[in-house]
Amino acid sequence: MTRSTGGVTAPPRAPGTPAGAADAGHDAEHDAVVRVAAALAGVPPADVELLRGEQPCPRRGVGPAACRPLPVTGARGSLLGALCLHAPDAPRAPGDLRDLARVLVPLLERSPAGGTPGEDPGDGLDEQERRTLAELVSAEVEHRRELTGAVLASVDVGILVADPEGRWQMGNDTALEWLGQPLRDDLDPADHPAQYGFYRPDGCTLLREGELPLQRALRGEDVVGAEVLLVPFGRPSMTVLCTARAMRSATGEPLGAVLAMHDVTAARAREAALAAAHEQLAEHAGQVEALARASRAVATADDPREAVCEAVRELAAADTVHLLQPEGAHELVATASAGARRRPGTRVDLRTPASVTAEAFRRGEQLFVADLLAHPGADRALARAVGAVSALWQPVLLGEDVPVGVLSVVWERGVPEPAPALSSLLRTFAGEAAHAVQRAELLERLARAAERDALTGLANRRRWDETAPREIARAQRTGAPLAFALVDLDRFKRYNDTFGHLEGDALLREFAAAAGACLREGDTLARWGGEEFALALPGCTAEEAVRVADRIRSVVPRGQSATVGVAAWTPGASAAEVLARADEALYRGKGGGRDATVLADPTGSAVRA
Repeated sequence: MTRSTGGVTAPPRAPGTPAGAADAGHDAEHDAVVRVAAALAGVPPADVELLRGEQPCPRRGVGPAACRPLPVTGARGSLLGALCLHAPDAPRAPGDLRDLARVLVPLLERSPAGGTPGEDPGDGLDEQERRTLAELVSAEVEHRRELTGAVLASVDVGILVADPEGRWQMGNDTALEWLGQPLRDDLDPADHPAQYGFYRPDGCTLLREGELPLQRALRGEDVVGAEVLLVPFGRPSMTVLCTARAMRSATGEPLGAVLAMHDVTAARAREAALAAAHEQLAEHAGQVEALARASRAVATADDPREAVCEAVRELAAADTVHLLQPEGAHELVATASAGARRRPGTRVDLRTPASVTAEAFRRGEQLFVADLLAHPGADRALARAVGAVSALWQPVLLGEDVPVGVLSVVWERGVPEPAPALSSLLRTFAGEAAHAVQRAELLERLARAAERDALTGLANRRRWDETAPREIARAQRTGAPLAFALVDLDRFKRYNDTFGHLEGDALLREFAAAAGACLREGDTLARWGGEEFALALPGCTAEEAVRVADRIRSVVPRGQSATVGVAAWTPGASAAEVLARADEALYRGKGGGRDATVLADPTGSAVRA
């Protein structure tokens, strides 16, 4: 414990002090007792009376000061005298005064009760006894001081004391350890924050002089729980809560201020850790909810692939998301996308070694590029075209290692790196997406199987029954021409009997491919049954339909031939009626020698083309 010291000078006693009172001018030993008592009580010596025996205090009831006697009793309980304090705010019985009262017992036992020390030289203490008394008083005071210092040194609270000008005068061991340097009582209070490292709780701004708790207390503020960050030189920073009080003497004179600092660094760290844990928990809960919402959207969507892209775009707060899937052995093609800038049909060659998209698909690992224009494996022209800055590629894996696609996540703003939570979330959702994509492909295959002929891959009879009325309705609505045709491979049964059914199936497949190559995108070629095929030619007149039929007849493979019956739709006719006329034309072509195109007359007769 370090402290500053100061002397107390007792004023001379006023003339006319009553008999029995301590007289500083006439009796040195009583003067010493009065001075010690005044110092311990914190009052001027003039406010202390030393009485013997049962002598009444001559100042009791006089003036505003209360008389507070402290009895001095002998070993057998006899009253030897009293110490009277006359300060209004004097303590009733401070511990130091009680100790002094015990020390005064030998002094008062040697003097007659009610006598006045100094009247009879034989009744006073000799020099040795006075020295002994002084030593006892000094020892008791020092003991009290050491006890106080030991207590202050042992507590884990930092104590600082300032004088009325705010200069630091005293600090306990804890405070000195926290500050990391001794106190300087010559230091201007304005320099305390910089010298000792007192900062605001943000840790960035030094306290101003007027913000120091001790200075606030000296201004009369009641400072309780003020948070300060202590950043001593060469030591870890500490968060302390400060309580400061001003100190005044019994007469109201300012003595300074005392500051108590409580270390709450560990508590603040626990609070911060708890807050971080709560924040992480809330973030995790939000991610789980987002993942569940995305999964529900994918599970209920008509097109799961589009829903996957939209869900990833929302999860990543991205601008564009593409789903690329394998097409053939060496190519990825964009099958779905979400975002303002869509590029359907984008293709990536898996054999391109520098392609980030291809690398993510081949390795089955998530890849991220913060600056696409600076990365050698990125498509810089595409990045410029769509305004892409950063991108992430997330493989869509079925199980652990079977890639069924890759998600391309694009930001039009710079992203230094994806948050760990987002990376984990995308990996988890990619597993959901893999099953959704697989399910979508299965449904597409089932839908194709329901509408396609299993042998040739052409539309089947069910698909034709849906297409023909729709084409007639459109022709009736728009007034555009429409023609139907029936195509029959000549002598197919004989071919089957000669070469076998497997070769017959091969002939059907080859004819379907060759005939399909002769058609436009909007035309429909369906397998009507066996070796017979139906053809819808929207926008074609009868003459144009005949030319298409002739082209088809010219590409029949394996040296075989075909006969075609063509019928133009007339307003008000149904699909069945038009096909019936085409069938009649086909029958006439078969009867006329086969390998021919026959156009049905609108009235019902057939004309050989």
